Amino acid sequence: MKTNQPLQPVTKAERIDFLDILRGIAIFFIFAANIVYFSGYFFFPPESHIPSTNLITDEYVDFICFTLIDGKFYSIFSLLFGIGCAMQFNKLQAHEKPFTTFFRQRMFWLLIIGIIHLALIWLGDILTLYALLGFVLIWFVNCTNKHLLSWAIILILFPLVNWAIINVANLNYPAFFFNLNTQLAETSGFPITEWQGIKRFNMQAYLLNEDILEFFKMNIGNTLIRYGNILEEGRIFKVLGIFLIGLWAGRKILNENLLNNTNFLKRVAIWGICIGLPISTFRTYIEFFSNHESLWSFLNTLSYAFGTVPLAMGYAALLALLYRMEFKFLYWFAPVGKTALSNYIFQTFISITIFYGIGFGLTGKLGITIIMGITIVIFVFQIVMSTWWLKHFRFGPLEWIWRQLTYNKRINLKK
Repeated sequence: MKTNQPLQPVTKAERIDFLDILRGIAIFFIFAANIVYFSGYFFFPPESHIPSTNLITDEYVDFICFTLIDGKFYSIFSLLFGIGCAMQFNKLQAHEKPFTTFFRQRMFWLLIIGIIHLALIWLGDILTLYALLGFVLIWFVNCTNKHLLSWAIILILFPLVNWAIINVANLNYPAFFFNLNTQLAETSGFPITEWQGIKRFNMQAYLLNEDILEFFKMNIGNTLIRYGNILEEGRIFKVLGIFLIGLWAGRKILNENLLNNTNFLKRVAIWGICIGLPISTFRTYIEFFSNHESLWSFLNTLSYAFGTVPLAMGYAALLALLYRMEFKFLYWFAPVGKTALSNYIFQTFISITIFYGIGFGLTGKLGITIIMGITIVIFVFQIVMSTWWLKHFRFGPLEWIWRQLTYNKRINLKK
């Protein structure tokens, strides 16, 4: 690591390298957040764990991971989505080709991939939401930078309005999706549980289920849970707001050499971390120690709006500075970033195989320290496999399929 050398300007090619690195890092930490659900840790009590896997570090690892990871890296991934949109728009404009037609085609096929992932495999899918909001993002590509940031701020804060609509105005519209899922589960004979007098789909039974056909059937109904949660959290507004920040950042990268502006990056890193970290810590305290009454629910929503996005932006800026200081270990993440779609989907298959009842059945049996250790091992494996793959092939396997569908032509995969 050449940390003692002065910072040097980055070229256009290097900026793309950094975005691959940042995408790879985001994929790793998104996995670290998702595996809490894949493993059943979120759904099962500590007494269901194998006693030897409950380590003295668990309480600290759980608190730290939720504070530093939850929501931050899908925010960075959303930022990268917006940056990618800006770069595609710029490229197509330079070649005098229509952006809207191309991007709609791209989002349509991402939506198909996402729906398959969501409806048949895992209810935590983010691709479907990204694709749907990608269609909306087209409306903003011609906005001024000032309008992009104004809309971004409004959208990131709008979950507070959403919370008021649900909890103050008593217009609990997401409940429609939860109740519909419950009705569907009862009709189909799927497991039901009761929580605070409300019937809900039994996630523990779902994870323990060993019948693969039942697994697929339950997944289809569970899409309703996913979108009920998204609406309840106001995630639609958060993600679209961060897309717009990414669209702004992409323009700045292309037109004003943003990644060479070390003063700006330092300010974003310092302010983002100094604001986001204390508020995110407060949010963790609420999540872990509150009784989730309406006041705490509001404070949770508030702390998410003012903590998660600033901390995510602070992370991104700090990583950009470390990249410019030539921290070589960052390049380990680049192969995963270049094959991000494939690795994201593969993480689902690997996790289901390890944890679900249709796999090795370890769901709900491991402590969080062990689970995070498994996360690291899987991701190291993905680094090795992605590096090997890119030595022989031009794109990740799912990236290759997506690219062919988008361009509607055969594209050579081998180098």
